Order: sequence, then structure tokens, then C-alpha cells
Amino acid sequence: MPSILTVPQAFDQLIRSLELSPREQDEASRQQNVLRDHLRGSLTVVHDSLSGSYLRRTAIRPLKDIDLILVLDEAKHRGLRSEPPQRTLALVRDALARAYPNAAPPREQARSVNITFRGTEIGYDVVPAFRHTDSGYLIPDTERGGWIRSDPARHRDACIAANQAAGNMLNPLIKMAKSLNARHHRPLRSFHLEVLAYSAFPTRPAAYDSGLHRLLLHLADRVLHSCPDPASLGPHIDQGMNIDARTKIRQALLTWAQGAEQAVQARERQDLAAAHAAWSALFGPLYPAYRPS
Repeated sequence: MPSILTVPQAFDQLIRSLELSPREQDEASRQQNVLRDHLRGSLTVVHDSLSGSYLRRTAIRPLKDIDLILVLDEAKHRGLRSEPPQRTLALVRDALARAYPNAAPPREQARSVNITFRGTEIGYDVVPAFRHTDSGYLIPDTERGGWIRSDPARHRDACIAANQAAGNMLNPLIKMAKSLNARHHRPLRSFHLEVLAYSAFPTRPAAYDSGLHRLLLHLADRVLHSCPDPASLGPHIDQGMNIDARTKIRQALLTWAQGAEQAVQARERQDLAAAHAAWSALFGPLYPAYRPS
């Protein structure tokens, strides 16, 4: 008869299940190179790079919506800067549609164009950009009707610094919080969740289970306040979010935190069955010691 997992063992397995496999990482890298090759026929591209949670090592499986920064040649496409950002996004959309006629139709978004490949289900958010004279990029933003500044390298540096302050435990905790967010209908945008988490741990948490409980409480508190761009360049991450939306998200986070607290307390009193049951209720079958109710 197999031995029952301890809570730390279950969390170690949970973290590994959220990590991207080497094959997935290789496929993401390969596909972005193919994407660039296809887009060269319609747009003059001077540089491209993977960005977002993939760059910051906070992406979770299944691997979807990888950000790809597509830096356009200023000399060739300068005129786009004076036009509505929808014009640039439409050019990218049309180029993707021609290059991948058998893929799902590309979708324009506020700052990118999404394309998802059947079979692998890997999706990319292609973000057209121009280099800014100081640092980072100018990217389109249809919600604001113009171009805004962004710097993925600064976002990555902020994430690295926060993860190091937490003894390299923050990234796995962010992935677990993102997994809960995805399982419970995504009340909080992924990047918003991540940026709020950067201030959660000035020191290393004692354990992953108690650390996740602490992170959920932190998110529930911080979501009531504005969330500046960690690069200090673009608009606030949560710009436009009203108090009703914040309160609704806070309530969801507090509900998850209550379940996490019950699990931690059960582990502390050495009630392994109750601890696994509480975590199972939150994570569902993804939890290695899943116990259906």
C-alpha cells in the first residue's frame, strides 16, 4: 500500500505540475521564430522576443497566450505611429491570417493580436512595438486610443528582485495563485495578480502552504488599492477598475484564503486527511493528494 503524501511533498509535486516542461519551452521558442519568419513578408521587423509571464518564469501550464514583442522598423513603419493603434493591430492580424489559414482566426485585443495553434493549443499575444528613445517600447493601446510605454525587461527585473527577497519561493507561489485564479473563473487578471504579489514577502516564507495562505490575504488587501506599472512607465495595471470590481475580487480571494487557513491549521494539528481535503477543495484534481468530496 503506497504511503500517504505529506503536505510538503504534495506541494512539491503541485509545483512541478505547474512548471513548463523542456519540450513546451522548446516548442514556444521554436514557434516564435516561425512566427517572425511568417510576419517578415508583411511587416519589417527589426527585433522580436518572448515576453510576459514566460520571460518572467511565472507562466503555468497549459501554455497559453505567450507574449511576443514584435519591434517594427521605425523607418519603414513610422507612419503607423500617427494613426489610431487599431491600424497597426489590423496589419498584424491580417499578416497572421495569411500566414496561418488553418489556425483559429487571429483576434485583435487592446494591445496585441492573439493566435492559437490547433493541436498544441499554444497561443501567442503578438504585441507590435516601436523602440522608445529612452528605454523600452511604445505599444498600441486601443482602450486609450494611442501608444503607451512599456518595458518588459524592467518587469522581469522587478519579478526577479521580489522572488529573491522571498528566498526564490515567490515564483512558485505566484504560479499556485494563478492556478487557483484559473480554476475559479479568473476574477483577477494574471499580470495584475503577479504585480500585487511582488510586495508580499520581504523575507522567505516558512513553507509553501502557509506562504500561499499569506499571499492570498496580501492579494485581498492590495486589490483594494491602485497598482502602478512596476516599470514606472505605463498606466496603472488596474486602471479603470471600480470599487465594485475590487470588492468582488477581494471576496473571492478571502474565500480562497479561508480554505487555505483551514488546510494550514489541519496540517499544524497533524490532521493530514483534513489538510489534503481542504487543499483538494481549492485546487481540485490538480492537487496531487486530491480527495473528491
